[in-house]
Amino acid sequence: MKIAEVRKLTPQERFLYWIEERETIRLRKEKGKPKPWTDDEILQQYRFCNVRRMDDTVSRWLLDNWYKPNYDHHNIVLACALGRFINLPSSLEAIGFPYFWDPTRVKDVLHKQTKVFNAAYIVSTNGVSGDKVDIVIDSHIKPLRTLSVPTSSMQEACKVLTSSKGVGTFMAGQIVADLRWACGGQGSWRDRLKWAPIGPGSRRGANRLLGRTIKDSEFGSVLTDVISLCRTCLRRGIVDRLEAIDYQNCLCEFDKFERTLHGEGRPKRKYNGV
Repeated sequence: MKIAEVRKLTPQERFLYWIEERETIRLRKEKGKPKPWTDDEILQQYRFCNVRRMDDTVSRWLLDNWYKPNYDHHNIVLACALGRFINLPSSLEAIGFPYFWDPTRVKDVLHKQTKVFNAAYIVSTNGVSGDKVDIVIDSHIKPLRTLSVPTSSMQEACKVLTSSKGVGTFMAGQIVADLRWACGGQGSWRDRLKWAPIGPGSRRGANRLLGRTIKDSEFGSVLTDVISLCRTCLRRGIVDRLEAIDYQNCLCEFDKFERTLHGEGRPKRKYNGV
């Protein structure tokens, strides 16, 4: 669909359209079909995450190279934290899976990298001045080694992680979303289909979808409604693969799409989809 036609849709219709079109692009690309994979000029030119978080390039790399070979390793929480704070396969490959936790070695290796962090996430030092690598390893990741993170609930696991001062709600959600896959099927994760933490992007996306400003405390009911909408309106081949964190992610990407559509800004990363 061309952008001129997309503008005529309601916000709800555009949200559903974005999910359908982004998933169609993934499938066409993976089947080796020639470009362009879409007529949508925005999706042709700018990079957007996949509808299903675990289909993204870094998520696939982590699952294949770090998590599957090391299911339930005693340092798996550290591995997930390193994976998401750094989020760059070249850096993660250089330091290797943390079989033995040696933060000094990890910092030394990272300091030698030309590029350490993936620009997809904003990694904050929480106002602490100093070397970013040192702060992330010593203040954000190192304290997690002593935490006992439950695998029965995404929400409870996030609560434990955010008790560590270096981990905010958004990053806790990313770590737990990985941990759910890194445990090799262990743990019930009973709320994985209905609960996800709110992040700044998903908050904005929900605001656009509803045409109003929501409070953080309302996000749970908003997410429930979003999941219900998608399960009603989208094809089973899409929704049967999604968990709550994926819908949260879609709201974030929808905000990026809407900002571009309305000339309020553009995604940072270009995409050669033409």
